[in-house]
Amino acid sequence: TQWKVLQTVKSLHGNNGVLTLVELRPKTGRYHQLRRHMAWVCKAPIVGDATYDEDNLRLRKRGLFLCSNEIRIEHPYYNTPSGREEWGQLKKDTLHLDEGCLLEEDEEKGIITLRARIDLPKKFASFLMHEDARAKKFLNESV
Repeated sequence: TQWKVLQTVKSLHGNNGVLTLVELRPKTGRYHQLRRHMAWVCKAPIVGDATYDEDNLRLRKRGLFLCSNEIRIEHPYYNTPSGREEWGQLKKDTLHLDEGCLLEEDEEKGIITLRARIDLPKKFASFLMHEDARAKKFLNESV
């Protein structure tokens, strides 16, 4: 699993007083791979994970804070011989289909991919903002 930090906030409940929003990119599709990796390898379970978090930060039934917000797949038509010919006639590296959805050519790999992306659920930002404000209040820091 590849990961990168997107945001950190202070928290009374997080490891070392911090909660971190991370982007995870699995290399394989194993069952519960991301949840296990975060809990067992990183020692930082996903918020709301009742299965892999022994301390389990319960969030008033707000659920598991895990969301797939982007998927990228090889396009089934544009990677065929006739599809490649048609793609070549478009003379574009990227074709925007709709909001959050585009076709793009990976010149290094020589394939056309379809990428679809959505925003993170509002509960993510809301929770991080609430935790940060609460931690600062109880730690007597300015909000």
